[in-house]
Parts: sequence; C-alpha cells; structure tokens
Amino acid sequence: MGNKTSRLKPSAIQDLQKSGVDFSADEIQEWYEEYQKSCRHGRFLTVKEFKDVYSKIFGGDATAFAEHVFRTFDSDKNGKVDFKEFLIGLSVTSSSDVEKKLKWAFSMYDIDGNGSIDKKEMTSMMRAVYKMTPSIKKPDDVSTPEKMTRKLFEKMDANGDGEISWEEFYDGATKDPLVLAMLQLNPD
Repeated sequence: MGNKTSRLKPSAIQDLQKSGVDFSADEIQEWYEEYQKSCRHGRFLTVKEFKDVYSKIFGGDATAFAEHVFRTFDSDKNGKVDFKEFLIGLSVTSSSDVEKKLKWAFSMYDIDGNGSIDKKEMTSMMRAVYKMTPSIKKPDDVSTPEKMTRKLFEKMDANGDGEISWEEFYDGATKDPLVLAMLQLNPD
C-alpha cells in the first residue's frame, strides 16, 4: 500500500452524515484514515484490534472496557465493527447531547441487555474503568469498584429494587453532576 491513503467518496461521506454522524466531511475523512491504520482486515475492526486501539489511548489496562465499548459499537452484533458502526459510535460518545450520551452509556452498562443495570453489571463496568485509569486517585468513599457501585446505587436506585432502570439512570445522572462525573460522562 505504501503511503497511498484511501479516501472516501463524497457520496459515502454524505451517507454517513445522513445516518446521524455529527462530523464534518473533513473530520469523517480524518477518522477514516485513522480507522484504516488500525484495521488489519481492511473493512472492519475485530474485538482484538479494538482492544489494541484502546490500549494505546489509555495508560492502564483498557481491554475489559474496550470489550464493552465494542459491544455497543457492533450494532449488527456480527463480531465486527465496520467504519459506519465505528463512526456512529464515536459520534455518540463524543456528543455534547447528554441524553444521547446517556442512552449509549446505559446500553453499555446494561451488559445483558435486559433494560436495567444490576449491581453485578455496574461492578463489572467499574472494574473495567478502574483498570483503565489506575493512575487517577479516587476518594476513599469510591476507592474501589465495589464502593463506587454502592455509591452509584445509593444515588440512582430510586425505588431500592437493586436495579437501575433507564429512567433512574437518566434522572440520577442529570440531577447530580457528581453522578455524571462518576459515570465518566461529564461533557466538556
């Protein structure tokens, strides 16, 4: 391949923008070039390649977190993330639209996809986040994934049933900036 950079056709860029991607044509092209560098299979990313990309971005062990993100990006559940899925996922995760970002986060935290987040799922996500960010000092009350899970459930599980519904997740995150920050979704 050499130094030749493949370019997207203008019609492909327009299709991506119509599918809800909030990036300019130039940004889409830049992301496409970056995607191609990470994509050993040419047309899609495998979970292993996705983990490799995340490992380069974060100082800690990002493999567990990358698996959760991969699951949400792989919209057709075929075990591969094509460029369109990648760009749509990236668009959502980088969005300033809090509700859009929270819906994505909820789907990531709801590992089994049953419409609610239980303590086991939240703890799994918190372990992934803590492994990925070991250098970030956590206050004593949230110093472990288990303590963070307890704190989030105290703040979000409004009816005390041991599960967080979408409504509780949304309400907890939008009414409390600390919860939003703890979920690592605080918009810049």
